[in-house]
Amino acid sequence: MEIYRDGVTGYEVRRYTAGPERNAKLYFTCENFSTDDRYFFFMKQHLAGSSQGGCYRAEVATGEIEQVTDDTYRGFATDREKNIGYTCRNETEVYTVDLATKEMTRIGDLPAGGTITGHLTAANTGRIACSYHLVNKYYGLVILDPGKEAEVVYQSDYRLGHAQICPSDENLIFYIHETEGDAFQRTWMYDVNERYARPYYVEHPHEWITHEVWSADGTEMALMKLDPAGPVDGGKGETHTGNIIIGDKDGRHFDIRARDTQLLHPCISRDRKWLCADRISYLGTKIQEGVVLIERETGKSKLIATTGSCKTGADHQHPSFNRRGDQILFSNPDLSGIAQVCVIDLNQVWENW
Repeated sequence: MEIYRDGVTGYEVRRYTAGPERNAKLYFTCENFSTDDRYFFFMKQHLAGSSQGGCYRAEVATGEIEQVTDDTYRGFATDREKNIGYTCRNETEVYTVDLATKEMTRIGDLPAGGTITGHLTAANTGRIACSYHLVNKYYGLVILDPGKEAEVVYQSDYRLGHAQICPSDENLIFYIHETEGDAFQRTWMYDVNERYARPYYVEHPHEWITHEVWSADGTEMALMKLDPAGPVDGGKGETHTGNIIIGDKDGRHFDIRARDTQLLHPCISRDRKWLCADRISYLGTKIQEGVVLIERETGKSKLIATTGSCKTGADHQHPSFNRRGDQILFSNPDLSGIAQVCVIDLNQVWENW
């Protein structure tokens, strides 16, 4: 672990990994920390001739790093409330992982011949859900209830991704139509009991909606709405405004709670008082990349950490809060643009907020 002071913001940051391989935090749409905030989890890229790829955990206080799974496992994610993780081995075998002991227990299987298109997610009842590329080449939503066989509850010829079961309502699964860019209608909610899919945020022409995440209690979602570019530098360049929108669980009411330049991936603290997002160069605009903290009530935002420029989407910062809400974990691209994991303590930020 290396401790350094950010040359732009002045805040102290802890960097836990170094290349040459990619070390990227878990995606921002799941918890990244154990329930006691002792450990955070990240993915190490497999290098040719190495068996050291897979999921790792780092002890926040000491920087000690341990391997949790090898790279035959995919889709690792941690539970919103219980101190367990979920992962998938050889594409279909589903395991729970004790986040304290690293003990693994096989709990079921996904449909044969398919592959997940994101990470696993779980409701507070233990129901697991994911988006899935089926053996018949359709895409689908799959659920796995404790003690039961997996069930394909929805199929589509659209490419489905970013599936997130509501943490407090096993009947609702959020998912998207993945275009790797803008979509006519990106966000969808699926009702398992009614076998009914409906738009979540209903898009109007020329709206660009992206990067959605449930709050930990499942009462609301944050998403990004990108505004058209506006001139900067006396008309020499353009920037885009990222609007963080908060929508209720049913998708009936939406509020813009923050807006700032070049924001992309939003996240909500567990107490729902704070938001964070990464600031990224995209759509042809170059900018100092980094992590922004936002006070939800006032909309006040502040750049708290600067980073290198991302080489790929997997190297994005994807910031998210620990469970106490006093630290942010993010990927910080190194000089080669490859992600390395960092933590910033927010108490130093709040001292001069």
